[in-house]
Amino acid sequence: MVDVFIIGGGPGGYVAAIKAAQLGLSVALAEEADMGGVCTNWGCIPTKTMLASSKLFTRMQEARKFGLTADNVGVDFGAVMTRKDQVVVRLRKGIEFLMKKNNIQVYRSRATLKDPTHVCIDATSEVVEAKNVIIATGSSPIKFPPFTDPGIWTSDDVFRNREQPKELVVIGGGVIGVEMATFFSAIGTKVTIVELMPHILPIEDEDVALALAATLKKRGITIITGAKTQSVTPTETGYSLTLDVNGATQEVHGDHVLLSIGRRSNVGPELEAAGITLSKKGIVVDDHMRTSVPGVYAVGDVKGTYMLAHVAEKEGVVAAENIAGHDAHMVYTAVPSVVFTDPEISVVGKREYELKAEGIPYKAGTFPVSASGKARTMEESIGFAKVLTHAETHEILGIALYCPEATDLVMESVLAVQFGMTAEKLLEAIHPHPTMTEMIMEATEGSIGLPLQM
Repeated sequence: MVDVFIIGGGPGGYVAAIKAAQLGLSVALAEEADMGGVCTNWGCIPTKTMLASSKLFTRMQEARKFGLTADNVGVDFGAVMTRKDQVVVRLRKGIEFLMKKNNIQVYRSRATLKDPTHVCIDATSEVVEAKNVIIATGSSPIKFPPFTDPGIWTSDDVFRNREQPKELVVIGGGVIGVEMATFFSAIGTKVTIVELMPHILPIEDEDVALALAATLKKRGITIITGAKTQSVTPTETGYSLTLDVNGATQEVHGDHVLLSIGRRSNVGPELEAAGITLSKKGIVVDDHMRTSVPGVYAVGDVKGTYMLAHVAEKEGVVAAENIAGHDAHMVYTAVPSVVFTDPEISVVGKREYELKAEGIPYKAGTFPVSASGKARTMEESIGFAKVLTHAETHEILGIALYCPEATDLVMESVLAVQFGMTAEKLLEAIHPHPTMTEMIMEATEGSIGLPLQM
């Protein structure tokens, strides 16, 4: 018998395993594919590795702005993908090392919950008894008609490709869609984004989404919004898609189609049979990560709510701490959303449309990248910082950044929202000059009507 058995070795599962072991529990984990799950192997890491290559390529083409000469710069797509594989393998091996270091027994097999205290190792039919179980089985890309042709890519399939597409149609303008569009467009692929909603990045404020759309269009990406795909027809050169665009018919073509409209939690009938409550999205848990069955927890994408690796990791820690007898709970008020476009995007806390819908009085302060001294040294001028504060208390309710390195600047925003800081409290801190962090300071000053540099 083990103290905790974890089904799934992705960010939520393997982090839960390590934390549980650190807390003195005996731990076993089953993973049917590669350690690290989607994030390490088919998501966050490979995408950002590819984007690092395309971003460097873009900067090299702009070398003359910096007084440098870089001739005959090109893209070797196969080499880019090989580098991506190398980065993934290194990180995967690092996770495998951590399993050994923490004396975690790893089963390289699919595992099935038989009942709240027994897990079956499918490859051998061995049944392992466990005092507690954490379900961390993740999610899979959604695929549905008319996107049924086996040649249509999902967000998993794109990483297996070794030939650069000439024309790519991206279905879905969410995070995955705009990141893939950014990468492929930067290396010379003609890209079209097809989005059902009125603007790309539908869950973000319109000003952020439209600013990104303007940048993408300037770089040659076609964006079609309010569009529903009626049919997808294979052709000799790829695919022809018929769209209904706000009532009008439009045709688009590409040698490849990438379907990036979301993911579905990996849940099976054995969960309901064990008495676990499910919603339409996934497993239902409380803020301690407990399911409806005592001793069974769930973390990560399998819940179907926040499908983000950093959320899964924190949930894994919370689940492990509660199993060990602590009183830990999840707080989702300051979950950072990060988008690795160029420039990048990070958003924390409330969006403006949410504040309006909830009737919360607020003030918005903005500061443009073009007014940043550090940005000018980098020849950057696109984007802005936006800080939303309560109109009466000045509590910081939300922060949005669309600027260079926004994903690395986000933690100040997370802390401000997480701990209910007021604008005045944030402004007590000295922000180093010249840095991009000053944009947050300047936008915060603007939110309370006291801008210094505008």
